[in-house]
Amino acid sequence: MRALLEATDKYSHIEVIENVKADDLKTRIREAIDKSQSPTELFFYYTGHGYQNEDEFFYCATNFDAKRPNETGISTTELHMLLRLAESDLVVKVIDACNSGSLLVKSELITPQNKQGFKNLIQISSCLDSQNSLTGNPLSLFTEKFRLSVLRKMEGVVYYTDAINALRDEFINNNSQTPFFVSQVTGREEFVDDARRFDKIRDSLIPVNEVDSGLVDEQSSVPALTSLQILEAREACMVNPEKMNAFVGDFFDALKSKISINEFADYFSIEFTEHGGFYEDTTRNFIIRVLSQEKRYDNFVTANYSKKYKHRNSLNFMLFPDDDDFVETYDLLLNCSMSRVQFRLIITPKFSPLQRIKLVVSCAPSMDTCYVFGFFVRFNGNARQQLRQPVIAMLSFPQ
Repeated sequence: MRALLEATDKYSHIEVIENVKADDLKTRIREAIDKSQSPTELFFYYTGHGYQNEDEFFYCATNFDAKRPNETGISTTELHMLLRLAESDLVVKVIDACNSGSLLVKSELITPQNKQGFKNLIQISSCLDSQNSLTGNPLSLFTEKFRLSVLRKMEGVVYYTDAINALRDEFINNNSQTPFFVSQVTGREEFVDDARRFDKIRDSLIPVNEVDSGLVDEQSSVPALTSLQILEAREACMVNPEKMNAFVGDFFDALKSKISINEFADYFSIEFTEHGGFYEDTTRNFIIRVLSQEKRYDNFVTANYSKKYKHRNSLNFMLFPDDDDFVETYDLLLNCSMSRVQFRLIITPKFSPLQRIKLVVSCAPSMDTCYVFGFFVRFNGNARQQLRQPVIAMLSFPQ
């Protein structure tokens, strides 16, 4: 992200803040603002954990505690107070975090007369306040799509409206993650004045697929594979039940080995559970929403998600459209025999100040890839969920 901002050549100072506690985070933000008083534009990009408490969204620092969110995180209200100190002509906030799509004004829509004290404001959130924002490596899904949205144009001005429109289309059929936008601007605000400034970044992202002409000539003399050879090579790459079970079994055993029971025995009791199917309700809908969007050419796992209108009077639907007018259907089924599919870890504290933790890891096999879903839940003292964090990874089966 820093390289992208530097390429615009419009920011006098760029501050990158990573993995800090709340006090350091607030101090660093103040110091960065002090270095850039009255700028034309103030750009704030956050990617990390988010926490929603009633009508307030919190940016989580490394020491975040949901019992003390104002002290161990930074609320939207406090962040706006700090950003207003810059007296910038334009404030742009991009938030890549779970539950980040909160309205800036509670219980009503933003109006041109209420911009939270900013002259002009753009807020781009990776998801709605009721949704999770998928992580990734090295970039999260949303951050990757944001980068592509501003690199799409090859020449001319790239406006923020260009990026917003591209993001809307990227997620238009994604029912599990819907970006949320707030714009109190003229529509002429520029992300970069000339898209050609990003040429080097585009070049660095293009896979190397051009080879020396001499090599091409040499390779052209190699006989082409027959149809039978192509099918045999492809068959060798595909997974079979034995390979699937061995891969997932080794993966789960490696996870267990990373958890030292003796290290926590004085403070927690630890419970391991494994399933030969998708039986954990905590992660079921998350798995379905992700897999239903993937292009998979097998039926090892059936994952279907649908959202249909209820049969209602058309006039009533037009007057009162809301989420209750839909019926959501989730179908998740393992169509192959596997002894180990889900792994559940529950860590229960022996002392009331400590928190209960639940981790569910699920493996969904495909032809040459294993989808690994992690779902982390932290509970408070009243057994209420405080933090839910989904993670997804795609691992290739060994050849």
